[in-house]
Amino acid sequence: MSNVNSLYRCILKNGLQRYKFKNSEVRPSDYQEKPGKKGVSFVFRSKEQMTKARGFIVTSEEAIQENKETLSHWTPNVYSWGGYVDSERKHVMGFFEENLMQINTYVIDIDCSKERVSSNDILLAGMDLGVTPTLIIESPNGYQAYFVLEQPSFVSKVNEFKSLRTNKAIARSLKLAFSTKIEGVDFGCNPFGIFRFPNEKNIVFYEPENVFDFKMLMTWSMKVSDDHQQAQQEHYMEQFKTSDFKQTQTSWFRSLLNQTDIRGGKGVLGRNSAVFTASLACYSSELDQDACVELMTEFNDSLAYPLSGRELRKTVRSAYSGRYKGASAQYIDLLDEQWGSGDMRAESANKGVWYKFAKPRNKRQKSHYSEWRTDLIQLIEQKATKQQGFIQMTRKELIKALEIPESSLKDLLRLIKEDGYVTTKTKPGRNGYTRLWTVRSIVLSLLNERKSAYLKDKEALISKIPMIQDILGKETDQVVNKEKLEAQILKEIVNTS
Repeated sequence: MSNVNSLYRCILKNGLQRYKFKNSEVRPSDYQEKPGKKGVSFVFRSKEQMTKARGFIVTSEEAIQENKETLSHWTPNVYSWGGYVDSERKHVMGFFEENLMQINTYVIDIDCSKERVSSNDILLAGMDLGVTPTLIIESPNGYQAYFVLEQPSFVSKVNEFKSLRTNKAIARSLKLAFSTKIEGVDFGCNPFGIFRFPNEKNIVFYEPENVFDFKMLMTWSMKVSDDHQQAQQEHYMEQFKTSDFKQTQTSWFRSLLNQTDIRGGKGVLGRNSAVFTASLACYSSELDQDACVELMTEFNDSLAYPLSGRELRKTVRSAYSGRYKGASAQYIDLLDEQWGSGDMRAESANKGVWYKFAKPRNKRQKSHYSEWRTDLIQLIEQKATKQQGFIQMTRKELIKALEIPESSLKDLLRLIKEDGYVTTKTKPGRNGYTRLWTVRSIVLSLLNERKSAYLKDKEALISKIPMIQDILGKETDQVVNKEKLEAQILKEIVNTS
């Protein structure tokens, strides 16, 4: 691969020095290093050495180039510093998240069977999702896909490493999105850790122009996260309706019954609310009402300021009246804020059943932007011809096809320009139209062009078979098997195309 040398610079984003500080053999005498902090990368010569942290530290692109033939693994993202554990300088240290200086690329590790998933499958998945990888490396157990940023994202300690958390969220969105298209995405792999070192033997795809704007990728990530949360909510809601999940088995329920200082008061949820919420959990868990009274009595007796027995039984009866399905997430959170230790809120956040569920789309009057976007992409890719790769419709036709209000369509077309996956061209006026492409529809159109040209050449060659048959027959004075000859020529066409 002729541009493999430029690949390292594309990924490292000036995070390392250009040349070695000492003993450089290629640094021009008048060269001045660009200003800005420089960091380090950790490199290893084999997987076995990597698992034992037996490697070395490089501080320059020149050192990467010098060692590229013998490296097996590296950290493509740059760290602030690196050191050695031992005096012999064989075991490295420093590759932990808080030591990251700049994030240059997100990497997805895909453990899969090569017979089931190919690099082309990864590329097509990227086209569908609007995030085609910059680089794909083949590994013994699958692939590693690099998504290189146009400009590095710098990591700082501000707001408890907020920038790092944002980058981790983007990396997770990439994994979530690709896991819906292909199998084998490794969610346990650190996206900013140690990966295979790219070289001429293991690179199966590299497009240096295909780099990502951080803000655009962050916007894309938020949409993926919203869609995933919506899908999770619908899944958990269905699960809650059909499974034997019990609210009484949750940590918030146990935490609530362990509180002893709950009191009443103006502006706060007190003893009645606590007993009522806990009783609703018992009711939704199909606990017998008498058993609930017994449990609530035990809880009430533990309070510093208990309810009267009459008030407690009245509250339990109300919870078992059938007017309610279970404990409310809103009341759980408020009780935790006022009396809890944090366990209740933790449970609320971790159990999808406690979300305030968004209604399914068919039960809502309004659709979300992400849903309109999906509808539009499906419309384009279903109706775009392979010859043109786009659709052309009037504004009224789009409104009717998408069943979208005109004002929402205007917002959609405005916002989708920032998306990167859909391209639009609008002609105003009486005979105006809107022309729309997607990355996938364009690529499929280009592939179709190449296929058409190939088939045309093949037909021209096949048309010459009778003439070739006659020539061979005359030269050899033998009967030529036309079918066998045609199959052989077709085989040669395929092998050389």
